[in-house]
Amino acid sequence: MAQVDPTRVSGEISRPSGPTIAQSMSASALGLDEQNDFAPESPGDSDIGQQLILKSAPKNRWFRAYADAFGYWTNNAANTSVGELDDWFWGGRIGFGYQPRLAPRLFADFDIQQQIFRYDEFDALDFESLDASAGLLYIVPKLADSVFFTQFNYNRITGDDFGDELLNSVSVRAGVQKTFLINRRNSIQLSLMGDWEIYNDVDPLERNEYIGDVTWRFKIMRDLVFALNYRYSWLDYQKVDRSDSLSIVGASLVWSPKKWLDVYAVSNFSFNDSSLDAFDYETATLGGGIGVKIKF
Repeated sequence: MAQVDPTRVSGEISRPSGPTIAQSMSASALGLDEQNDFAPESPGDSDIGQQLILKSAPKNRWFRAYADAFGYWTNNAANTSVGELDDWFWGGRIGFGYQPRLAPRLFADFDIQQQIFRYDEFDALDFESLDASAGLLYIVPKLADSVFFTQFNYNRITGDDFGDELLNSVSVRAGVQKTFLINRRNSIQLSLMGDWEIYNDVDPLERNEYIGDVTWRFKIMRDLVFALNYRYSWLDYQKVDRSDSLSIVGASLVWSPKKWLDVYAVSNFSFNDSSLDAFDYETATLGGGIGVKIKF
């Protein structure tokens, strides 16, 4: 367990359908990255500027449900520094959330999801991850609708078809996110956050994490979006003399033929530089999936 860390696997692949633990209180979850569309270009834009199409406020939908099925190939199934072994893994996720408005710019957010990961050849790596979070977010108009958030997270990882408990952890996360609408096709989302563990029953994995994330999205068509993402994490381990610098570069193509349906292809490359050479690794994952997301 000290080398094979399931929390890395679930955190280093991206699946656009439904919120991840880090995204459940993001600007995209609130729809802040899908504000008013820009009008089509016209010859008069040079005189009056690019125009926005104003929309009426949508009906509040506090509840969400999401699920997806995915499959990936990886060149380093166990995230090892030597003797990398490639494998296929697949799985699924189902989750539910509740995000009520408490005040004009203040929201609560609750989310719970269960994930399952299964490997083709190395079934000793199979695991399940239960994640639950509860928190608050606050939108600050004077800072261009930046979203400040704080949340409590619980993570339980099991193996052997839910029969073997591998890890339990509780952490507090806080940070800020901002989406910049460049034009009708381009947007950039930035986020800074920290995650401080207050309990982990596997001492070598107890850590604090500091994260910076940037994502550029380009709308090829209204229902087809290409995205590039870079995520940097500094992991400071608390019970062992270890610190890691983890960089993840990803690209995704998401087709949404319906508002509630996503079909996606994803590639990710992870580079981990650790103070302990045994934990240095490079991992590539390629794959995709299909997911549904419903608000009600």
